[in-house]
Amino acid sequence: MLTYNNTSEIKPLESILGQKRAIDAMEIGLKINNSAYNIYLAGESGTGKTTYAMKALNKYASQKSIHKDWCYVYNFEYPREPVVVGLEKGLGKVFKKDIEKLIETLLDELKDAFESEDFEIGKNQLIEEYEIEKDILLKKIKKYGEEKGFKLKNSKVGMVFVPIKEEKDETKDEDEFDEEFYKVKRELENMAIQVIYKIRDLEDAAKEALLDLEEEIAKFVIDPHIELLTEKYKEYDKVKTYLTNMKKNILEYVYLFYMDEDELKDKYDKDHFLKYKVNLFVDNGTDKNNAAPIIVEMNPSPSNLFGKAEYDYYNGSIKTDFTKLIPGAVHKANGGYLVLYVDQLLRYGLSWDMLKRTIQSRKIGVDTQTSIKPESIPIDMKVILIGNNYMYNLLYNYDPDFSKYFKIFVDFDNEMIKSEVNEDGIARFIALQCNKNNLKHFTYDAVKEVIKLSTRISGDSYKLSTQFNKILEIVVEGDAYATIRGVEYVDKEDVKKAIDERRKRLSRIESKMDESLENGFTLIETQGKRVGVINGLSVLNMGEYSFGRPSRITATTSPGNEGIVNIEREVNMSGPIHNKGVLILGGYIAENFAQEFPLSLNAYICFEQNYGGVDGDSATGAELYALISSLSKIPIKQNIAVTGSMNQKGEIQVVGGIAEKIEGFYSACKRKGLSGDQGVIIPKNNSRNLVLSDELNEAIENGEFKIYTIERIEEALEILTDMKFDEIKKITIERLYEFSKMQKDLKQ
Repeated sequence: MLTYNNTSEIKPLESILGQKRAIDAMEIGLKINNSAYNIYLAGESGTGKTTYAMKALNKYASQKSIHKDWCYVYNFEYPREPVVVGLEKGLGKVFKKDIEKLIETLLDELKDAFESEDFEIGKNQLIEEYEIEKDILLKKIKKYGEEKGFKLKNSKVGMVFVPIKEEKDETKDEDEFDEEFYKVKRELENMAIQVIYKIRDLEDAAKEALLDLEEEIAKFVIDPHIELLTEKYKEYDKVKTYLTNMKKNILEYVYLFYMDEDELKDKYDKDHFLKYKVNLFVDNGTDKNNAAPIIVEMNPSPSNLFGKAEYDYYNGSIKTDFTKLIPGAVHKANGGYLVLYVDQLLRYGLSWDMLKRTIQSRKIGVDTQTSIKPESIPIDMKVILIGNNYMYNLLYNYDPDFSKYFKIFVDFDNEMIKSEVNEDGIARFIALQCNKNNLKHFTYDAVKEVIKLSTRISGDSYKLSTQFNKILEIVVEGDAYATIRGVEYVDKEDVKKAIDERRKRLSRIESKMDESLENGFTLIETQGKRVGVINGLSVLNMGEYSFGRPSRITATTSPGNEGIVNIEREVNMSGPIHNKGVLILGGYIAENFAQEFPLSLNAYICFEQNYGGVDGDSATGAELYALISSLSKIPIKQNIAVTGSMNQKGEIQVVGGIAEKIEGFYSACKRKGLSGDQGVIIPKNNSRNLVLSDELNEAIENGEFKIYTIERIEEALEILTDMKFDEIKKITIERLYEFSKMQKDLKQ
């Protein structure tokens, strides 16, 4: 047990409190390296499951280092299928800069190379050789034509031969002359065609030689840079392949590297250089701790989880490329942990289906919704879903894939044993929050008051609540009231003030109902006796605030064959559990009061002034007492309220909200006037749940209010009537016998 004057003197809490089962499950889940062993964290809000999850993940992430950088690069062989390259973390940014630097360098060096004197000399020499050979061919055919009397001329249709002079040979007749003329002309034209083809061959050879020259010079510039990068990334086969293909592409389009910008004629040529960019898709090099990534996605839409492609609008259509691929949370969590909230995830049915497929296939691409199909990335991550038990049961029962991929269930409890260790843990938790949030520290008595609140929240005098968010709220508000008082430390009175003021803020409906009771609008008697009327106890939940109220239950009986009629059920204001409880009454009545004759009874049970419906079985006992009172005509006390469910054998069973119910009736009695003989009857097994207010405990100690604990129906009837059960039973059986006889006589 810690000894301290205030929480500044104790060591703050370092681990989660009261969740050993959950911690053990989480630890084994994080240690198992299997894609099916993903984790589902369940528990009520405020139990610290998210805080613990992040702390545990940070611990294991620091020991794990398999994550990489991922880059998308252009696929020179299949342009619509970008290639993904995985690199050691931190190397992705270096690779991107290396490629950018390579292209910048090549643009400068290739431009310089192709503007150099040596290239111009070589280029001019090739052109000159071509022109010389072309000139020789042209001179040869020109000379031959002149010898034949024709002159070579260029026209729009090519080379043509025209006669030098039109002199007629007098020895030949006109037909013979024309035949000779056209024969020579056709010969020259055929020779011209052959020359043209030869010139074209020379031109092609010159172009080929020029391209060879360009390639030779380009290789001379490019090869050293490519070889340097190939050596640098020799451990990455995809990078080496990419560099090889890039080199081929640059050589093919080398002319674009030495053009001026205004020489690039169309959009295609400008976009050409996108091929040489690197999309640093996932960059893990920024984490100085070298820990595996932990990604928490609060809005798990398909694009946020699985990535997307951005678009440009061009001439009325959309256009995208590999440089516009955007990663999702799954890509970023690769090699680490992905944390999702179930209620958010299931809002996107497609996200849930895609997540399961990703876990199954262990790879993920990017859904671009276009014609480009990026290469998939291998996935190695653990998924942590955070939700509640209700969602876990739904998924487990209705989604057959859920149990395949989420084999670890981490269940956070909402309560823990009330022990010295755990009480000290709450003190350490308060110390932690005071340090973390710069709050005033709490005195020893103030901590004890917070521990009382924790017990109250748990509803069990042997337990403490693990809903630390509710405790934190009182810590923060207690600090505010201590500040108002101008004291150094938060004391007991500040905590009480915080609790009382919080209750006031939330108790508007309760106050209105108290007014209704005081004004006589709500019919509740706390003195005297009535036949067939009893005060039952119920709990009303108004968000985070709940309070108890007495409810008048009435029963009327007559001869007949309708049995027990639940009026709430007849008007669809009764829930299934309450309906079951009413049927149980019939079983108990039949076994204990109608063994020697048929049960001929019309009985009507009603929750008076109930306008919102009723459910639960905690009023089963009260309904039975009112029913027996109506049958036997024995009045029951109105100064004693009753709660407790029952079974057909007359055993009293535990119910919930016992403290609120008792306090609710005590409040009603106080407003009507305490007489000293008022009290409640509760199940004996609920005794440990008597975590009552200081005022009520004081009233009980002073004999102003009583609590009766029972195990059987018979005990309650004796307390409510001041009669022995055997006597009550005898009168009731006689009454039921009369009903049976009356029904028999009517039939005759």
